[in-house]
Parts: sequence; structure tokens; C-alpha cells
Amino acid sequence: MSKKLIGLLLSLVLVFVLVAVAGCSHAASTSSNNQDYVIGCPEPMTGSTADMGTDMYNAMKMAADQLNKQGGMLGRQIKLVEEDDASDPQTAVNAANKLVSMNVDAVVGEYASGAALPCEPIYNNVGLPYLLPDANASSLTSQGFNNVFLINCGGAIQAQTAADFMVKTLGAKAVAMIDDQSAFATNLAQLTDQDVVADGGTVADKESVPATQVDLSSLISKLKSVNVGAIYFTGYYSQGGLLIKQARQAGLKSQIVVGDGSWDQKLIDIAGAQNAEGVFVTCTPTADLLPNAKDWIAQYKSLYNQDPGPYAADAYDAIMLLHHVITAINSTDKTKVIQALHQTNDYQGLTGTLGFAQDGTREHGTEVVLVVKGGQYVLNPQQPNRPQ
Repeated sequence: MSKKLIGLLLSLVLVFVLVAVAGCSHAASTSSNNQDYVIGCPEPMTGSTADMGTDMYNAMKMAADQLNKQGGMLGRQIKLVEEDDASDPQTAVNAANKLVSMNVDAVVGEYASGAALPCEPIYNNVGLPYLLPDANASSLTSQGFNNVFLINCGGAIQAQTAADFMVKTLGAKAVAMIDDQSAFATNLAQLTDQDVVADGGTVADKESVPATQVDLSSLISKLKSVNVGAIYFTGYYSQGGLLIKQARQAGLKSQIVVGDGSWDQKLIDIAGAQNAEGVFVTCTPTADLLPNAKDWIAQYKSLYNQDPGPYAADAYDAIMLLHHVITAINSTDKTKVIQALHQTNDYQGLTGTLGFAQDGTREHGTEVVLVVKGGQYVLNPQQPNRPQ
């Protein structure tokens, strides 16, 4: 046999070997992917709300680690894949497309409603269960997708709480509404506006200020001239802290109430403890107010050396709820999981009873009012007086 023929045969053998190795490698990779139950976790890892993303991911990892010790999802280990959405719509869309390309089994995440909204059709197109621990604008459940579930209370409950508190408890007959032009803040302001009027109050001023605006002096001058009893700021804490600081320094005496987008220690840090004293916030109950969460708080602190943030318990509940329904139906099939989530109405989580209306809005949700005292958030002694 000639050397040329021998060389050709050896080359062919080498090609077959490489193809076989590649095939085995692909099979191993596919097997590994099928072995894990993969949950996509899009949240802000960068930007002004990155601490919220970190806190939510910590809680989800805590849940996943606990469940993995018990066998995971029907014997499949839970794997969390974190992607940065930066609380930005376009970045969130990029993260969503990446997670879909990875063929994840479910998605739990998103802090900002504005980031979640454009991702809903992406996840719906491939039938992915999509659980939102924090984002709660009413527009999230009005697009008609059956795979979206809000773990946090919907904006309508917070709006009613805010209106009742300002008009019925504080006695503010005239209210000013301020949003930062984000999807969540705009929606909450609109809903609260309606409820203030329904409660017998008047919305004397409405302002929509870009979230990037840091000099709020002209806004504050207008608010002083309107002379309202209460101001409701529905945006996020970075601008909320500046509003409080500049308003108090300018001598604005109106009561200041902020929505849960501003519910963060950084609001107080930016405003200054003295300026923030007496500021109210509408939000879901903090972990320390949740009767089911006492031991969990201690576990969280031991793992991460810090207190759980505002939406850590909701993020933890989202993972645990997925496990609950998957165990109940004995299947990880995405379509069946979505159906099972819709049928859930009495799961007992850290944040209380979890169940969903037909549109995916959480039922049984509650909101409370906190107040800043001594540089910290505490439960306000006077909770909203509900109109009869």
C-alpha cells in the first residue's frame, strides 16, 4: 500500500474520531442541561438599583440551595442563571433573548416594571413561566399573556393604600402627584390619582419629571405655591432622596409620601436622616413584620451578613412556589406549570398566602405604611383609614 493511500486512510480515521468525540461532547452537554432545572434570573446587576438585584438574587440562591439539598425539582438540581437587566428596557430585552436561547425552564426576576414589560412577549412566545418578585405595574397583567405572575401586590392595592392614607388618615384634601416617567411610577401615579378623587380629595398638581433630573428647584417652587397637604412621589429612590432633601432645605412643609420604588435605605442616605424624618412610604410588609419570616431573617443574615432587602422575601417565595406546584403536579413541563400556577390560591409563603387572579395579579396581598424615624423605616402607628 502506498504511503499516499496510508496517509489518506489515517486522515479519514482521524475525521471519524473527531466527529465521534464531538458527538459525545454534544450528548454530554445536552445531558447536563437536561439534568438541571434552569431558572433564568434577570435583575439589575449594574446601575442605580443594582443593590436590589443583588438582594433578590441572594434570596433566590438561598431557596435554590435549600431545595437542592432536598432533591431539587423532582430530582433535577436547580441552577440559577443570572443576567443583568440594569433596570433598563433594552438591556432587559437582550437578557431575555439570551435566556431563551439557553432554553431555561422558567424565569424569576426583574425589579423594574419598565424592564419587565418588553420581555413579556419574548417569554410568552416560548411558553416560559415568568414570575415577578417585585415589578407590579398594572400594565404587566393587561397585555393578555397567561404566563406572567406577580408575587408582589399589584399597583392597584398600593394606589388605594396611598390614597386612603393621604386623604383619610393624614387629612390632606389637596394632593400633588409626582412621577419620574418610568412605567411603574407613571402607572402608580395614575391609579392613585383616581383613588384620591374617589376618597373625596383633590389632585391639585401633577408633575412628570425625568428620572435623570437632579435639580428639582423649579418643581419645588411650584409645589410650594400650590400648598398641598401631601405630596406622593411614585418614582425610585435615587431621585426621591433628592426631592426630599431639596424640598426640606427649601422649607416645603407638605407631608411627603413615597411609593415602594423609593423603599430603600439609600433614600434616607441621599435625603439625609434629618430631612427624611417623618417621610412615609407605601409598601408591602417588611420581612420583620411577616410572622412567617422570623427564622428566615436570621438565616439570611447568617449567609450574607446583612438584613434582607425589601423584596428578598418575595424572591424567595417565587422559587419556593415553583417547587410547590412542580411537586404537586409531578411535572416540570412548562405548560403544565403555568396551568398549575393559575390554579394556586392557598400556598403559604413567607409573604403570606399566595394565589393569583386570572390575569396573574396576586390575590390576598397587603400594603402597609412605614415612616422614617431616627434614620430607619418603622411601621407607622396610623395605618390607612379605609373609606366605608
